[in-house]
Amino acid sequence: MQLKLQRNTKITLSILFISLGIILLTYNYFGSIKSDVYNEKNIQLLTDQIVLNEEVETINEEIEEATEVTSTTTLQTNDYIGYLTIPDINVKRGFTSLDSPYNKLSYNIILVQGSTMPDVENGNLILAGHNGHSKVSFFNDLYKLELGAHAYVTYNNKTYDYVMVNSYDVPKTGTVSITRNPEKTTLTLITCHQTDNKKQVVYIFELQNVK
Repeated sequence: MQLKLQRNTKITLSILFISLGIILLTYNYFGSIKSDVYNEKNIQLLTDQIVLNEEVETINEEIEEATEVTSTTTLQTNDYIGYLTIPDINVKRGFTSLDSPYNKLSYNIILVQGSTMPDVENGNLILAGHNGHSKVSFFNDLYKLELGAHAYVTYNNKTYDYVMVNSYDVPKTGTVSITRNPEKTTLTLITCHQTDNKKQVVYIFELQNVK
């Protein structure tokens, strides 16, 4: 009788452990699904839509003279509110405020509507520039950059050091999707694709330190 009770107890405990195992597996499974759904929603929240008031196009030799106008002689250093420097491709160029008459691609790289300045925590400074062979094609060599490349922005007597973490293509529609980590202070650079005139390229940099 006692042996039978012991066997029943073992069977009961075995069933209990198996049931607990099934419950844990089910919990982890549905927890994983919930986590995946949550992450997908988070990814969507990271994507901001911006509108380019000026279309970023490749400038070729035929329109070079028309786009240069007298920009290099009329734009003065005191018009700039900040400077972008990318040592790997020898870029050093100032940018103006949104309301400046020189915030145009025919003059310069441009500050895009929706940008925040580098001193805004978790903000996003967005700059766009031409690609091509003109003297105003300041972003012509962005395609040469690799992950880990540094870009520096000088603003209000401070230098912000950013590191490139991603680049991706987007269709040229006048609206650009910027996917970034909202918990990082970001620099975004936009130019047209090097070989496909129906696409633009977005380069994402994240702030590393401030000097």
